Amino acid sequence: MTGLYIHIPLCRSRCRYCDFYKVTPNQWDGADRFINAIDLELSLLPDSFKPDTLFIGGGTPSAFSAIELDQFFTVLRKRISLNSLKESTVEVNPNSIDQEKLLILKQAEINRISIGVQTFQPNALKLLGRAHNREQSIEAFNLARENGFDRINIDLIQAVPGLSELQRIDDVNQILKLHPDHISYYNLIYEPGTPLTRDKEEGKLSLLSDDDEASLYDKISSRLQSAGYVHYETSNFSKKKQECIHNINYWKGGEYFGCGPSAHSHWKGTRYSNIADLKVYCEKLEKGLSIVDMEECLDQISKARETLIMWLRLSEGVAKNEFKEIAGISIDELYDNEITDLLGEGLLEWHKDSLRIPRKNRFISNTIYTALV
Repeated sequence: MTGLYIHIPLCRSRCRYCDFYKVTPNQWDGADRFINAIDLELSLLPDSFKPDTLFIGGGTPSAFSAIELDQFFTVLRKRISLNSLKESTVEVNPNSIDQEKLLILKQAEINRISIGVQTFQPNALKLLGRAHNREQSIEAFNLARENGFDRINIDLIQAVPGLSELQRIDDVNQILKLHPDHISYYNLIYEPGTPLTRDKEEGKLSLLSDDDEASLYDKISSRLQSAGYVHYETSNFSKKKQECIHNINYWKGGEYFGCGPSAHSHWKGTRYSNIADLKVYCEKLEKGLSIVDMEECLDQISKARETLIMWLRLSEGVAKNEFKEIAGISIDELYDNEITDLLGEGLLEWHKDSLRIPRKNRFISNTIYTALV
């Protein structure tokens, strides 16, 4: 399984919690140059690379105008066989997706939409710096359904500061009313240097305790599972056979290329990232120069451990035989006593032939990952 990720670094505004590389309208004048640069980068991919999945994220891909979005897919069709992909996802924001853009996505044979809702609560949207409202989120979802998208993901953030218990429950209730096919329910991360992190450091936020966050996580998981969603990964839920296979490829240590400023790749044992600067990215591609910012080759043990840690995010756990086939080394050979100790403490368990994190310990999974690095 191989994947292609394309990073669209355009955003209409900056969210207060986000540290992904992006530029706002005052920093870019149209997208023609960027689209041309993406075409140049795609032309450099190996002839042997035939992706099974495509994920177009950002930034905000739907920040493209309809004309620019159509131009982007015209370029992409030249380089990638879109109709042969097992899965193709595009991220959109509620305030920048419309009927015209959805038709362009449908014509491009995109079969999965991911809507960045984050929360339905007005005070939380304002705190997070989101530029849409509750009504726009619901309208965007319904519009996508009406235009034939039967695979829709909704991104949500749990544990947003300042929400009441009723508001947190309301977010889950609204999700269940919409019946999305997939739900990504991420815990809020305070990234260094972001406005929201500064608010936290200055004591301006009403934060949940660790115990309250864990309790909220369990309540959300139980509620969604009782409604028929499978909690198949630490932060992801899906209806039957609606898992995101692009991300599963990441979690199982698969290979992928990332195109666009700041995008990451892992190919043939080498991991690298692109320059996180739109102007420099375009200039270097136009001049035939390298856009690689960081490059490293992991030894077999380091790569295998990294794969195991990522794979443990999946609820089904790490299948012993499949892991050895992919990593070239068995789980038993990979560690001395670390796994034995974690098994003894009940932080890991064997279920049939798979090593997994028990359900009750998923919220503290970072402690387990740290012990396995």
